[in-house]
Amino acid sequence: MISIFRINIDSIASEMTTRPVGAQARRSIINLLRDYESIEIDFGTRSLTPSFADECVGQLAAEIGLASFRSRITLLNLSESSKPLIKHVILTRCNETRHAHA
Repeated sequence: MISIFRINIDSIASEMTTRPVGAQARRSIINLLRDYESIEIDFGTRSLTPSFADECVGQLAAEIGLASFRSRITLLNLSESSKPLIKHVILTRCNETRHAHA
């Protein structure tokens, strides 16, 4: 049985503008991944700043690996303006990590 946990971003991030809040949200998600196979993060169509997106989502993808990120993390209700940003920070961070280990 696969356990899926859905979390509203508001419950782990008071606002989505700064790196420290993004880092705190990322740590919360990492902790949840210890107990659940998959995490659904509901953004409630809120907009993200590049700093928050990079620190929370980009660093998360780099930390757990792109394949694991894709299989274990689902991002729900991203605003249309946030989708290209999220894609960019994930790919940038994962490429940096891959090159650092090469």
